[in-house]
Amino acid sequence: MNTPPTLAPESSTPIAQACSALHAAYAKGWITHRDGNISVSDAAGDGFWISQSGVIKAQLNVAQMLHVPADRLVPGRAITAPAGASGEFALHQLLQALLPAGFNTVLHLHPTHIVAAMFANWDLRELSEQFPEVTRYTRVGRNVPPLAATSEELARACAASFAPPQSDMPHIVGLDRHGCVAIGHSPFDAFEHVERLEHVCQMVLASGARHTAIAQTVASGIKAAQAIQTA
Repeated sequence: MNTPPTLAPESSTPIAQACSALHAAYAKGWITHRDGNISVSDAAGDGFWISQSGVIKAQLNVAQMLHVPADRLVPGRAITAPAGASGEFALHQLLQALLPAGFNTVLHLHPTHIVAAMFANWDLRELSEQFPEVTRYTRVGRNVPPLAATSEELARACAASFAPPQSDMPHIVGLDRHGCVAIGHSPFDAFEHVERLEHVCQMVLASGARHTAIAQTVASGIKAAQAIQTA
């Protein structure tokens, strides 16, 4: 009997944990073979490491993590992806520069229920506020609107959601029609933020509850149809 991949022990290196986080994400159905990406700060303080583009993430290994030097994190630095880096390099460059002290990971995945909840018009921050199992450990930011994958526009909108004025930085934000991005003290920590939010999105969708705006639109449509029938 095959055992699904699990996250590597806390004693492993952050780069090895980054690889096992994507193995586990694939096992949970949150990405397909070549989807998803992750970056971790360099342990010596020299920039960060990021997953390569196009490789099979279910089998990602440390040799497929590319080093990005620290000068890429200088504020205002132009975004130019190194050869072979993830297509979402711009997102990782901007967020790695924003990470608070003690954080080292940026994780981008495509979890089914998180994406479905946004497609159903849920604001993930509002949804999560109803569940203490999320709010106790995870701050959820405002959804990022639908924008082209791998674009600098998406990267900058995502960075803006992680840097709200007069508010604590969230741990995770949703990318409408796309996925989510989480930050963490480690790949394992970022993975847990995704897991919590994915779980409550699954519960809400399973309940059949609809976002108020959708319910109001449907109710208005029914009322209008009834008015036409009785006219």
